[in-house]
Amino acid sequence: MSAVEVLVVGAGPTGLAMAGQLAALGVRVRVVDRSLDRVQESRALAIQPRTLEVLARLGVTDEMTAVGNRAVRLCLHARGRARTVPLFDLGLSGTAYPYLLFLSQAETERILGEYLAAVGLDIERAVELVGLDRAVDGAVATLRHGDGQTERVTARYVVGCDGAHSAVRRLAGIGFEGAAYPQTFVLGPVS
Repeated sequence: MSAVEVLVVGAGPTGLAMAGQLAALGVRVRVVDRSLDRVQESRALAIQPRTLEVLARLGVTDEMTAVGNRAVRLCLHARGRARTVPLFDLGLSGTAYPYLLFLSQAETERILGEYLAAVGLDIERAVELVGLDRAVDGAVATLRHGDGQTERVTARYVVGCDGAHSAVRRLAGIGFEGAAYPQTFVLGPVS
């Protein structure tokens, strides 16, 4: 049985950022995700100024702002009408990032993944959390690898960054109090 201080389950932007912050603090962290690869399509819409401030500690915001689009206005379309809302004066004078940064989730994951690789932290793909038990000093996680083999890992902490249908939350018996918004969005990289 292997041991780690923190097991991060989920390698989306939240899990990758969490792992990056922990690694920067010298914490022994392991990142697993059940998918075979990072997302290749647009999912997330924008990165908030405070998120950019936190990620600046990792040294990734320069690349993010270089490949992203600093939003200065937002054009909303509804019921055959369009309304443009200026975003350049958000009252955010106390930040180095006084804007929303439009950057696809695929690019965000690429940049954070490259950072983790540069600091020697692998993202383990095709590894699914299938069991979680309490232990005296943390938890014991059962992981199933893509080849079907299982592994037990002791961790002081298990961090669930695995989305709306979180295996961590389900296996820990933590209910989901939220609800889905009755809205439909279409995201796409368009010019």
